[in-house]
Amino acid sequence: MFRFLLVTLLVSESSATSLRAERLQTAQSPCECQADTSSIPRPQRTQPRCIFIDLGAADGNSYNMFLNGEYGQISDCPNQEYEAYLVEANPHFETELNNKAATSVPGKEIYIMMNGAWMCEADTTFHVTSAASSLAPQGNAEDVKVHLINTISLIKSKTIPGDKVLLKVDIEGAEFDIIPCLAQSDVLSPDMTAFVEEHYFLGGVKRSLTHVKDKDYKAAKEVMISKGVKMPHYSSLTLLSNLTDS
Repeated sequence: MFRFLLVTLLVSESSATSLRAERLQTAQSPCECQADTSSIPRPQRTQPRCIFIDLGAADGNSYNMFLNGEYGQISDCPNQEYEAYLVEANPHFETELNNKAATSVPGKEIYIMMNGAWMCEADTTFHVTSAASSLAPQGNAEDVKVHLINTISLIKSKTIPGDKVLLKVDIEGAEFDIIPCLAQSDVLSPDMTAFVEEHYFLGGVKRSLTHVKDKDYKAAKEVMISKGVKMPHYSSLTLLSNLTDS
């Protein structure tokens, strides 16, 4: 009996894995790369500051890391001021993020964006669990309606020359689509550091909805580096660790 149950469980898991793989292969991006930001104005302010853009903000754990200096010391920010844009599509985290926003003060400002991070604007369906969200299909997920924002437009509309731009990207494989588009844009500069968690452990470019090749993704990273963008190795398991410890 035990052997029968074990075989049944293994077959069920194999079938579920095959179904997820099939859904990934047929999934498509709801819109195409929009790298041209020529029509998007810069902010009116004249004094530079740190701009922390957190793609995949979850419950605000990376913002806590930012405050603790894990993306650079706030004392090194121009004028010791910053704006933090916490972008998260998963409604399970909205209350925690709003609590973060409530601590915002002039010169240390926090903005919550309950959106999906992408390379163009569209309304679509996101697949969410209590701990993660993804535009790509994933098992045991709840479907929610989400508006996708263009990461490139966000950077252009919130930064001015001289800002120290800290871009954190932890978006469950969507980096394989966004980075090649970002590499084509005019928002890159030596004042930007991109902390990109690469989800090769979830299948790598197989999660791409634009069906990018791995060599093209890596070439896009080289383009960004050639334009002065710093791209240190980055891996964050903070939220997962918190859930495991609780």
